[in-house]
Amino acid sequence: MATFKFIAFDNKGKKRQGIIEASNKNRAILDLKKKGLYPQQIEDIEKKTGYNNFLTKSISFFERISQRERADIFFQLATLINTGIPLTEALYITSEQSSSRKIKQCLLKIKDKISEGMRFSDAAREHKNIFTSTYIRMLEIAERTGKLSEILFKISEREENRSSLNQQMAPIVLYPVFVLTLGMGIVGFLLSYVVPKMEKIFLSFHRELPLVTRILIFSGIFLKKYLFILFTSIISSILLLYFLYLKNNLFRQKADGLFLKIPIYRKILISHFTSNLSFQLDAGINLTEAIITSAFATNNIIFQKFIMEVAEDINEGGPVDKAFSKTKLFDTMFIASLSTGRRSGRLPDFIRRISKYYEKKINTTIKTTISLLEPISILLLGAIVGFIVMSIMLPLFSINQFVK
Repeated sequence: MATFKFIAFDNKGKKRQGIIEASNKNRAILDLKKKGLYPQQIEDIEKKTGYNNFLTKSISFFERISQRERADIFFQLATLINTGIPLTEALYITSEQSSSRKIKQCLLKIKDKISEGMRFSDAAREHKNIFTSTYIRMLEIAERTGKLSEILFKISEREENRSSLNQQMAPIVLYPVFVLTLGMGIVGFLLSYVVPKMEKIFLSFHRELPLVTRILIFSGIFLKKYLFILFTSIISSILLLYFLYLKNNLFRQKADGLFLKIPIYRKILISHFTSNLSFQLDAGINLTEAIITSAFATNNIIFQKFIMEVAEDINEGGPVDKAFSKTKLFDTMFIASLSTGRRSGRLPDFIRRISKYYEKKINTTIKTTISLLEPISILLLGAIVGFIVMSIMLPLFSINQFVK
């Protein structure tokens, strides 16, 4: 018997955590479900520690599967199942169609476990690089309703849309990054190679140099001596903060609270939440469960805490719009949409509409912001290069006048 630590939620949206003994992870999940608990996180206490935990996360990072690949997987499975092919055979055919070794392995492992009598949702749970917690819940609904192909088509469409959006955003993001990288490379070359050579020429005339030139020379000397230390310090600080964010719950709460106060971050978070909520409601997941799952898709524990309170209020019979209004996170349009949807009995429709509105608004905001970064980055680099050129030319002009 192994011992597992779990974090789960009951039917009222209340958080439960503790330990449970079971022969394996899947058995532990089944035991929790029998108790009316929905596991969000379950870990083997003996294995998920120290180096093993770090190694597991490192392997998961390198085994990531793209949204395009996931869309293809779900579409092929949905198409095959829709034509009457058994699930195990559909998984085998899809694995054979894939050129990715990791996808083949995942699908074949799932097929083998289903052949042994395990449910699809439970067999897929261990492969989070393909099946997220949201998709696992949807598979559970599909198994109860017999609408597996419909659910898989919905998941495929969602992954396809997200992949298309990322492809549109990629060139917009990459251009300013390329300009800044190229510009900083030029500046680094001037400071580390050109400026030191010019310094020797300037000092040979034994004249006081202009202030801007002295600043430039000092910057070049400083970067030449301390560039490695500066770079190492910045990377170390970033890694330290990231480690604290992952391991220290108090630090993460403070950081997530600060992030939540940033308007653009909060808007993106809410857009992501409403998108997941709309998607799950369309798939037939009940409101409270969809709210809880959507909250954990955001990965901000302060936001999750607010949404857990919303789920609890709804379970206690409170109106959905009033419950969300208490959080003070959502704008009046969102609350008004929920209110109208509740009164008309078409809540999923109104959530879908507000979700699409938020997605369009956020995408437009991001594109506009990144587009503004292009001229700003060019102007900034132009100013830096101009400063360097002026710092070099000013002493040359003064020396020329002295010679005359």
